[in-house]
Amino acid sequence: MFTMTANAREVVRRVTAHPRIGATSGLRIASQGPGEHALGVAAAAGPARGDEVVERDGARVFLDGPAVPRVRGRLLDAVTRNGRVHFVVRDRH
Repeated sequence: MFTMTANAREVVRRVTAHPRIGATSGLRIASQGPGEHALGVAAAAGPARGDEVVERDGARVFLDGPAVPRVRGRLLDAVTRNGRVHFVVRDRH
């Protein structure tokens, strides 16, 4: 499917650890329109109907159907820019 860097897994765990989100929470990646870069990312209490669930080392990610082919075989990373964390989907090398 896709892999996550250690940094991305840590950020996903941190973002979804808030007690208000709940024990089944994760990071949801969803299509925001056409184009490879049109993906939205948000914390979610659980997967939406039809989401694919990917879990690695306690980091849970929910992928909507249109997002699956966009991330298949790729790498999810978390980078800090201007003091803010951004998730980036990269080719694996």
